[in-house]
Amino acid sequence: MKETSAFHSHQATIKLLQSIKILSKLSPKDLQNLYSHMNEETFLEGQPLFNEGDKGEVMYIVLAGSVSILVNTPSGDPIEIAEIKEGNFLGEMSIFDSSERSATCTPKSDTRVLSLKSTDFYDFIKTNPKAGISIMHRMLHTVTLRLKHTGAFISDMVTWGEQARVRAITDDFTGLYNRRFLDEAIEERLNEAGASGQPLCLVMIDLDHFGTLNNLYGQETGDEVLLEVITIFRKLFRKEDILSRYGGDEFTFLLPGTKGEEALKICKALNEELRTIETLREKEGNLKTVTASIGIACYPDHGQNAEDLKEHADKALYRAKEAGRDTVRLWNDKERKVLAKTKITRIKERNQIVNNILDAIVQRDSFLIMGHQTPDEDCISSMIAMGLLINKFAKPVYLLIPGKINENFQYLLNICRYNAIQILPNTEALKVNVSTVILMDTPKPDMRELFPGMEELYSDTNILKIEIDHHLEADSAYSGDKGYCFVDEASSASELVGMIAFKLSNREDIFNDFNIQELFSRNFVLAVLTGIIGDSKMGKYLKTRREKWFYKLFSTMFSEILGSITHKNSSNFSSMDEVFNGLQQLSKQEDECFNLMMKQKVEISPKIGSVIITEDAIKKMRDKYDHETIVTVARYTADSLAETSRLLSLVVYYDDKKDSDLIQFRIRRSKSYKDLDLRKILEEKEIKNGGGHPGAIGFRFPASEVSDLTQYVKSLITLIEELMENAAP
Repeated sequence: MKETSAFHSHQATIKLLQSIKILSKLSPKDLQNLYSHMNEETFLEGQPLFNEGDKGEVMYIVLAGSVSILVNTPSGDPIEIAEIKEGNFLGEMSIFDSSERSATCTPKSDTRVLSLKSTDFYDFIKTNPKAGISIMHRMLHTVTLRLKHTGAFISDMVTWGEQARVRAITDDFTGLYNRRFLDEAIEERLNEAGASGQPLCLVMIDLDHFGTLNNLYGQETGDEVLLEVITIFRKLFRKEDILSRYGGDEFTFLLPGTKGEEALKICKALNEELRTIETLREKEGNLKTVTASIGIACYPDHGQNAEDLKEHADKALYRAKEAGRDTVRLWNDKERKVLAKTKITRIKERNQIVNNILDAIVQRDSFLIMGHQTPDEDCISSMIAMGLLINKFAKPVYLLIPGKINENFQYLLNICRYNAIQILPNTEALKVNVSTVILMDTPKPDMRELFPGMEELYSDTNILKIEIDHHLEADSAYSGDKGYCFVDEASSASELVGMIAFKLSNREDIFNDFNIQELFSRNFVLAVLTGIIGDSKMGKYLKTRREKWFYKLFSTMFSEILGSITHKNSSNFSSMDEVFNGLQQLSKQEDECFNLMMKQKVEISPKIGSVIITEDAIKKMRDKYDHETIVTVARYTADSLAETSRLLSLVVYYDDKKDSDLIQFRIRRSKSYKDLDLRKILEEKEIKNGGGHPGAIGFRFPASEVSDLTQYVKSLITLIEELMENAAP
């Protein structure tokens, strides 16, 4: 009968298990643990592992050989419906439900297997739920593939497999996920959010006065109310949301891809729905209405790890209870709401913020300046301009710069080398101590430059966070400390640095104390002007009188400085045109990438030059070019198409799956066309995940929301053409 395999060593078997698909994701420790629950057996050719109708309590993994799955036809003749080969499993529905075998399993040759009893499997998943879930998910995937060929037999396997999976990770009474699953899922979802750049909300819910409810009306009524509450949960939240019962009347939910304000709106609707429950209305007691206190915290705004999110959601929940219950609270870091950035409307407030920043430069001793991921010319320029400004105070200043940036910015980085500004890579932890972080040109927290140890840096309350940015409304959000966010309407972040310099020029006390000589040096003016030119395209997209004044002032200063110290065709730039043209020059690799993108041009509208880069095309590009190159070239492609069409351009491309599951859209205006403010497109389409200025916008959607990209682009272009027609003078 059954014989225990004696010719394979323990280590050889473990190594073989690692190659089996359903076990390949287990850690060595989990694999060893699972193996300790198994028995190794050998079955001879024709010797059944089990027969149809036998009681099933064991699943098998085939280590060597293969087996036939046979069912009897109405005539009594057996027929093979599947062959299970080495590295696959069978019989799992029996360990999940102890049901009778629905088929016979016979080896086609001498076959070696590992057997796992149902009791042993449940012991394993109770102590290792994450590993158990991993195994069952892979089982279900394999079973689904068999379903096409095995009919009802495999369908039963899927059903029983799903029942066991649910049993391991859910609360028996409510059917929601249990606490153990939630605690493990939050780490996975945070990793996914960090990789994709998407937000993640943690929601904590306590039913108000639920203990009183049970005391007044009894547990049976309490259970009835709980089930009605669960029905409302399932009605209001999405399938992809993770709903868990954390305790008796305590619930914790994870909402992937959801921003704080969205979660707040949903939870307010939840309380409205809870108040409609009728169960307590006719009861003899003072408690008639079902309500909840709810606290919300979101990644990355309120925390970079699970502990911070839980702490802040719990504090928000406490504030909801303090406010009288039946209330929702979104965590406010330092009492400031997480709201979209808006321009500063009062001169007094603007002056106070700038003076706070100048005082911080005076009082603090070391500074780290950083920008957003894939920095453009304004981001790099504003960082360097701010570094040069701080350098006037003879204090240590460091720039966090990605290892790979557009080679056209190298002349800016050369400025740093000659001004004692140290450039730090973003690929390793900071090896310097800083008292202040200055965040430049970054619309929202999840776009900040990434580097090892960033969570500790941001969570350190002793480190001051200053923010300088010109991105307003849309999906923007603050990152700096209250009173230190110089976020205002401007052509660029570089323009705001120029404004700080002018305020500094009026502070005689600071000038005297630090013996500042040449504030508006050639390099400082060059850096500020480069940022203004880069974002405004040589002044074409300037909106306000102040923006135009700053552009004229710095361009005049730059021309005067160059006129006195340089000459045409020297190693320095001798005109604004040369600065702008230098920024637009593409490297050889970028030129190749640009040519590939232009091959994806589609003829949909004569008014809008359009490129749609398919998933297949982007995969080929990612084989040759990195993410930064593709983003840079996509921006350049949009500029080039806009000028060619003399009206508008549209560039659409998929993010690489390794980065995110998003489709990116970029729309640009040509220099000669100013009738349509492109932000109108965002308003008409009610797009939240996007932003820009009158001459250029960008937005993105999850790929799963766009079933036919070409058709969506056509409908988008139709809308844009209508807006262009209505905007025509």
